[in-house]
Amino acid sequence: MLLIVIQVCLLALVFTFPKDGIPLGDVVIQFSNPKDFYQEKKRELKIIQEVSENYTFAELQEDSLLASGIDSALLNEQLVLDETERIIHPSDFENGLYSFYKKLSSVKDLNQPLRIMHFGDSQLEGDRISGVIRENLQTLFGGCGVGFIPISETNTGRLNVIKEEKGWERYQMFGKGRKGLHSRYGFLGYYYKVGDDTTIKNKAEIAFRRNRRYFNKAQNFEQMSLLYSGAKEAVKYELKTDTGLISRGNLRTSKNVERRIWQMNGFSTGKISLSLEAINSPDIYGISLDCKKGVAVDNIALRGSSGTEFTQMDKEYLKQQLKGLNVGLIIFQFGLNVVPAELNSYRYYEQKILKQLKLFKEILPDASILVISVSDACKNEEESFANIDKVRDAQREAARKASCSFWDLYEVMGGELSMPSWVNADPSLAEKDFKHFNSRGAKVIGNKLFNAIIADYNDFKSTSIQ
Repeated sequence: MLLIVIQVCLLALVFTFPKDGIPLGDVVIQFSNPKDFYQEKKRELKIIQEVSENYTFAELQEDSLLASGIDSALLNEQLVLDETERIIHPSDFENGLYSFYKKLSSVKDLNQPLRIMHFGDSQLEGDRISGVIRENLQTLFGGCGVGFIPISETNTGRLNVIKEEKGWERYQMFGKGRKGLHSRYGFLGYYYKVGDDTTIKNKAEIAFRRNRRYFNKAQNFEQMSLLYSGAKEAVKYELKTDTGLISRGNLRTSKNVERRIWQMNGFSTGKISLSLEAINSPDIYGISLDCKKGVAVDNIALRGSSGTEFTQMDKEYLKQQLKGLNVGLIIFQFGLNVVPAELNSYRYYEQKILKQLKLFKEILPDASILVISVSDACKNEEESFANIDKVRDAQREAARKASCSFWDLYEVMGGELSMPSWVNADPSLAEKDFKHFNSRGAKVIGNKLFNAIIADYNDFKSTSIQ
């Protein structure tokens, strides 16, 4: 009891003692500032030191430079990673990514791209993290293009291509946006209508232009596709570039999910625009820009989502969308929108995530799933959210129960109260909201994740279970 009283008194002194101390002759009596106790937590993180040693400022700024050191020699090396950076599998005897690695090892023999779908919250916006993984994997295994893109989205900026759209009505399954009249959403989280009136003819258009400041492989696609469903009446389309008309016709009428594919040569003929004209518009899900072979990576950033909404979608239509896309890997990265509600238990969240993972495994039994934990997030420079480790633990346990693999981003970036070190790095690697990586930090994380996948893939190749 006496010890507790002494500790309380000392704590009171620390917080009430004058900042400049009390002078006694030539001596000044001082207590440490409370902020000094946080400095140990805001330590010089090893990963921040690695960034300063391994990246130049230009490499962090210029997207095109990041994949310049990636070549096939990586597939014959044993990458040395810290234990915290390695992918965790459901058990010592079960590699949760086995199915994906098996397809990746023979990707050149496949007759369509091997697709990776990177689902996440606002941490992925602007193609953050996904873009680096895509460029590196396409450099190693072939492929090009940015994958599937929503017609419009809740965030205003998309880095991978420059996009313009008009005439569309958007409905979304997640966040605060307008909800649909049915649950037949696209896997990108939305469905779109051509205009807002079903009784008159409406027209909508989407256009893409090359982003010269982004990864080269992202711009050099070979085909463009439109994913849609419920085309009960004729829908006219026109596909144009700066050189003129490429294709004109009608979309196939069907109540089911359909995919219209056009052969393209990237942006070699300038801006690409697709216009649709319809009465009683079908549901439009999104557009893809892909190669005919190699690896495709979709950046699916759902701002405001906790990752628990997929079971609210029409399962049959979701299955129809995904079954023909040759999905080899789903990366599932959520949690930022769960953190602000600080609770004692996240068992409910574990159960909800488990349901989402089981849904994807049911729809895509041959695909692998990699769950990525929530990152560190802070209320301010000195106070981390107290429940992040509990959210992370719930995600890890859901992954284990669903026989999915897991990558602990929270530990990779430094653990508790690591985000301020990312914000205060020079150059800064995270936003001043202390929650989101900026484009530079996302490149670092993207490369860390890529290295973890390649190290694990090389381990897979070295075993005899193939």
